[in-house]
Amino acid sequence: MNFQNSNSESVNNSATNSQTVTDLLLYIEQSPEYAHLVEEAKNPAKNTQNQPEKQGLIKKLLELVIANSQDFHGRAIVSENLAKDSQYTAALVSISSLLNAATNFPLLYFAFKDLGILAVPMTVLANALILKYTNDSAVATSARKPHSQSWSNWAIAAMLSLNALQSIVAGVGTELLLNSSGLSQLKAQELIKEQINRVETLKQIDSPQYKDALARCESGEQELSQLDKSHPRWQSLFVQLYGTWGERDRNWENVPLEQLPLCPQVERLREDAYQAYETAKQQLQESLAVRATMGNDLAFLQQKMPLVYTPHFTPSGELSSGLEASRLAILSFIAKLTQGDWSGLGFPLFFLLLSLITSGCACVITIALSYRQDTQKSFSEAVQLQRDIWLETRRRELMTQQHNDLKD
Repeated sequence: MNFQNSNSESVNNSATNSQTVTDLLLYIEQSPEYAHLVEEAKNPAKNTQNQPEKQGLIKKLLELVIANSQDFHGRAIVSENLAKDSQYTAALVSISSLLNAATNFPLLYFAFKDLGILAVPMTVLANALILKYTNDSAVATSARKPHSQSWSNWAIAAMLSLNALQSIVAGVGTELLLNSSGLSQLKAQELIKEQINRVETLKQIDSPQYKDALARCESGEQELSQLDKSHPRWQSLFVQLYGTWGERDRNWENVPLEQLPLCPQVERLREDAYQAYETAKQQLQESLAVRATMGNDLAFLQQKMPLVYTPHFTPSGELSSGLEASRLAILSFIAKLTQGDWSGLGFPLFFLLLSLITSGCACVITIALSYRQDTQKSFSEAVQLQRDIWLETRRRELMTQQHNDLKD
């Protein structure tokens, strides 16, 4: 009786295992996800011959800049829902990264502009590296395992900071791309202010000759004030400083500088410097009057101050230095932002907000995906071990079933 029960249980288990194997095979055959495996199983030789040895160049480049959805979950156990959500997450991360790359391109290009023909290759390379880093930080964020939470937290920090930086640069890059003429005008204004300040500095006499004469005059006057008129040194020092007693009221205007006593030399040098300042100021005021009538600082600079214009601008009026253009774009964007000039910001503000929204959503969704239980299970080594054991058991049962079928 016991033997019959044991035999009956063995038959039931065998039937159950056979049904499990059959269901597994049916699932694989009918699942679109494994269609390529079914095709390879039907035509192993054909698929081996047609399998390309190397991927195409375009595919390799796409893998560098577009996030792979399969990297956002593990391989232990992946539900259909997790696979779809990983695809959505990878798509959002890729879209936000590509949008940031497009808006960052102008700033990177102008940063490398002075390299000549290497500017475009260096810009593309830098953009590709930033894209790859951004996508990989998102992938590292999603791979949140119990024993590597600290590593995942660092990945979150990298992802958030890099996306925030790229969003800010998006506004600056758009300002640089769409407002090149405004930046040229801004540089022209800076150069005109520099010329005005340079004229004003002529008031400050800083020539070594003047400073030396002034120091000697003041030192001599101090020494003279401490001597009595009966002192032998008093008479010679007075002549050295002011000339003879009879020349104290003399007009020194037509006397050469090197023949003047020490203190009149100081007065002559001061008057000459002041005259140079007055002449330069008069010429500048005449030029600024023309500037007011022209109403275009760049054109004014090109016509009235060509020596100042040429080192900073191309003949067409564009800034010749990429770094200078980048600097002005940053200053212009920050100034408009702090002053609340929303209409002046226009597209730069639009792309800044667009980048902030897309990057922010991509970061939040990626972090949320990493904390989901099904995501963490997909990375679980324990679950993967159970899966492998189960598959190995099914494989052996399938081989046994096929062996028994051949016997029959």
